[in-house]
Amino acid sequence: MEAGGEIFWYLFDIFNFWAAIVLFIVLVWMFHHSLKYRSKDGSDNNIDDFKPGVFPKENDDLKMELTWTIVPFILIVYLTYIAWGPIDEMWSADPDAHEIYVTGNQWYWDFDCDPFRDTENAPESYLSMENRSSTVFYNANGILICEISTIEVEGQIKPLLRVKADESYGFLLTSNDVTHAPFFLDWGIKEDTQPGMETRLYYTPSMDEIGSSLLMCTEYCGKDHGYMTAVVEVFE
Repeated sequence: MEAGGEIFWYLFDIFNFWAAIVLFIVLVWMFHHSLKYRSKDGSDNNIDDFKPGVFPKENDDLKMELTWTIVPFILIVYLTYIAWGPIDEMWSADPDAHEIYVTGNQWYWDFDCDPFRDTENAPESYLSMENRSSTVFYNANGILICEISTIEVEGQIKPLLRVKADESYGFLLTSNDVTHAPFFLDWGIKEDTQPGMETRLYYTPSMDEIGSSLLMCTEYCGKDHGYMTAVVEVFE
């Protein structure tokens, strides 16, 4: 699966569309002027009598100057506005989201999906089961919501986080040592983890995202930074 959720691919297409238009205009303008205003044999090399540091007043074109200032400004404002979409999607709190605690360590990830891990009064309708190989968590309806275990990847044991498609999750991020930045590659979301504070991400994996993907650290955190990975699996 390629990186990025639906909203990110939408933005990717929009940015590419406008980039192609700008590229087309620039290339047409460049080739047109290169051919039309190229010097010819025997012609005066200083036909406009240009002087260093002086722009001839008769060559001013206010309409053109306003056009190449205002049009790009409007385009940049528009692209900036729509780029806020993923930020709103990731940071907007969902009161019904299942909380998953993600803790960065040098150089591995810890996961915990028990929302009552810090209390002794968990409702009976919620169930967390733990054995030597994995920890699973069920919601009030007895549906598996989250599972934490390990998996072997290229000869190394990596953390495995399993989440259910079409369920909303809130990732509560922190660090035990230095700054890390978990990047959920296929979902296209990323946020820093900071020692002594908690940051958050919200995401609802879709049915199209069923399968395994990579979670990696994208903030340099020491000698084994490149090996600080985990596997995230979306199940139906």
